[in-house]
Amino acid sequence: MSALCITDRQLSVDFWENRLDIGIQVCQLFSDEEDRLESMVRNLVSGIDAGQKCGCCIHEDGRAALNSHPALSGLSVDEACARGQLSFVEADLVWLADGRFDPERLLGRLSDFCDSARAEGWSGVRVIAEISPAIPEMPGGGRLIEFVVEVNRLLLGRPMTIVGQYDLRRFNGAILMDVLRVHPFIMIRGAVMRNPFHSLTDDALDAA
Repeated sequence: MSALCITDRQLSVDFWENRLDIGIQVCQLFSDEEDRLESMVRNLVSGIDAGQKCGCCIHEDGRAALNSHPALSGLSVDEACARGQLSFVEADLVWLADGRFDPERLLGRLSDFCDSARAEGWSGVRVIAEISPAIPEMPGGGRLIEFVVEVNRLLLGRPMTIVGQYDLRRFNGAILMDVLRVHPFIMIRGAVMRNPFHSLTDDALDAA
């Protein structure tokens, strides 16, 4: 079982080897699928072991990827899904429902997911989501940075951690720099650290 310790609103996650504030959003930058899948699996396994409700938003069959990973160590993905602790959704069905990027709808879904977890008695919430590189080209896609800022606000005081995965090969540099400025934490090669590019105020939205 992965160690979980909540002290002064902090979350200890063993595979990250860090102590992270509860209610945070982490930006993962990746350039190969092995790195992305490894982080996805270890994040979800750690959350399931800790008694959290977990959601996974990716472009391929997440259940198959999770089932085939050696880090499972006997954990049953099917059982976690059956008891409502783990769910998967295809990324573009979330990000681009009705052919547009709608921050208000997405924020509502996140809030509902957290509220349902609390009502069901889970100890917290963990979400990992592959960010669609199609977002900037879609109606509403210019609001991506605004959305990230609003997610930071949504998470304040909530027992919820979100990891957003950005493919370095499919986002242009200008967008990635804007993305970095509004994430308090970054993950690179499985290591999570405070983001030195993060703007500490909401002025980051005005400057985007």
